[in-house]
This record gives sequence, structure tokens and C-alpha cells, in this order.
Amino acid sequence: MSRTLALRLKHDLRSTTDLMELVDVLKRVAVSQFHLLDKKRQSKGWTSAEVPAVGGQATDGRVSQESDGELAIARAGDGGPALSLKAVLEDFFRLLQPQQCQHPFLESPSPPVGIVIVTSDEGFLGGLNSAVIQKALAARTGPQDELIVLGERGRMYLEDLKEPFTHFAGAGEHMSDPEVERLRDFLADRYLRRKVGKIMVWYPRPRSFTHQEVDSFQLLPYPRPSPRHDTVASNSEAVILEPSAYLIIEYLVKLWVSRKIHDVFWQSKLSELAARATHLEASFQGLTQQKKKLTLQYFRSRHEVTDTSIRESYAGMLGRKKEVAGRHE
Repeated sequence: MSRTLALRLKHDLRSTTDLMELVDVLKRVAVSQFHLLDKKRQSKGWTSAEVPAVGGQATDGRVSQESDGELAIARAGDGGPALSLKAVLEDFFRLLQPQQCQHPFLESPSPPVGIVIVTSDEGFLGGLNSAVIQKALAARTGPQDELIVLGERGRMYLEDLKEPFTHFAGAGEHMSDPEVERLRDFLADRYLRRKVGKIMVWYPRPRSFTHQEVDSFQLLPYPRPSPRHDTVASNSEAVILEPSAYLIIEYLVKLWVSRKIHDVFWQSKLSELAARATHLEASFQGLTQQKKKLTLQYFRSRHEVTDTSIRESYAGMLGRKKEVAGRHE
């Protein structure tokens, strides 16, 4: 029995060691992908985030969000500092008179709500996808709310719950413009046709390499800033816009929606990779403890087998000596 136990423990120990090597490789791949993706994000002109060291944090322990994920737009012809799209939109709307700001994209939010849930296509995230989905479902205002799910994990989760939803592909490696525009046009169409009166987005956001949290924001209607009194006073006449204020507002808000979706894709993919690396590191540490335990059990079993073998050999030797002594008598 002890020999059989020793063989089983030896097999378990070898399997655990092989699994540790696999988990370590997957963790290193996730870490490498995180850094490569962040460099790619910076090279494309998005907000530069200070990449935290593996196992540590950035200087302040958080990912930089200085311009709220917006692409910078250079000031025309003056060579001055760049402006974020958000700043451009705020300045634009503050120039307009209230009667010029007439567009469904600017109306007050109302039910039903379109809830966009951003999840990943793969697992090993330590419950991050479940946290996003559960918080999004908890935010529903009623059964008439629409669910729009990005990613395979969210699709499988809601199918198990028998919830109706519309599915889109998740934030992949490329995050192409056509994918973003397809989602943007779908959301804008649902909103303009008054199928939903408000669109909220729930997604994972990396606060540091080892800490991801579920965040949300209102995508539509656009949260237009109130005009400044000094601006309104200095512009007693309505600003002349061509082709029309309606079309310009629609174009700018759609551009802003595209930028926000892009930013959500970047944040979600970085969160996914960081969460996977963190989860795999925790699994690796758990396997390390398990290996230590199996190693102690294996050597104890080996000692028991060896001790039993010695005792049996010694007993056999004594038996033979007694047998020989009996013959001589």
C-alpha cells in the first residue's frame, strides 16, 4: 500500500511541476503582451500611461489618465500645446446659444437604458468578467433596459442566465476602426430611434498593474457643459454655423463616441492582460505551496517504503538464522 501511495505521489508531484511551468509561461506571455500593448497605445497617440513594473506599481500606484483617454488635437497653425477632443467640444458648446443646441444627442437622459457590458474573449482573469457583468446588471432600471455585450465571456454568462442581449466582438488585439464604427453606429441608431433614452458603459479599468476595478460612464446623451456667463454675454448674436448646428453637433458627438469606445477597448484589454498575469501569479504561488506539500508527503512515503523494506529484510534474515540454528540442533 505504501509503495502504491509513493508512486501516486510521485505522479502528482511531476504533474504539479509541469503545470507550474505552463502557468509560469502563460504569466510571462500576459506580462509581455501588456507592455507591448501599452507601447502600441502610446505610439498611436493615446494618453500615455506609465507602465507599472511587474509585481509593483507605477510611481503613484495608478495608471495616468490626464486627458481622460482622448486623442490630442493640435491647435491650428499656432504651434501651441495640443487640445484633447473633450476640451474642443467643451469650448465649442460654450460658444453656442441655448437655441442652437438642439439635437437628440444633447437631451436629458431618460429610460429605458442601453447597458453596454465589456468583457473579454478568454478566461483566467480571476473573476474580473463576472464583476463587470454583475455590476452592470445591478444597475438596470427595469426589464425594458437593453443589454449590449462585448466579448465571448459575457455572451456565455448571459446565455446561462437566459437574458436577452445583443452581442458584439470583444476588444481584440487590433481594435480596428471598422469594429468601433460598427458599434458606434448601432448605439447611435438605437438612441436616435428612441429605443433607449440613455446609454451606459460598464468596463474594467486598470488602476495599477495589480489592481483593476469596474468603471462606468454615460456615453449618450453627451454631457454638454453649461455655457459660461462671460461667453454668452460677449456673444449676443448667435454663432453662424455651416452647414448647420444640428449636423455639426451630430458629427462631433459621434466622433467623441468613437474616441470613448476606443479608450474603453484599450483600457479593457490592458485590464484583461494585467488581471490574467496577476491571477496566474497567484495560481503559481498556490502550486508552489502544493508542490512543497507533495514533496514532503512523497519523501515521507518513500521513507516508509524503505523502512518497511528494511524491516522485512531484517525479519527474513532473522528467520533464516533461526531456521539454520534449528537444523544444527
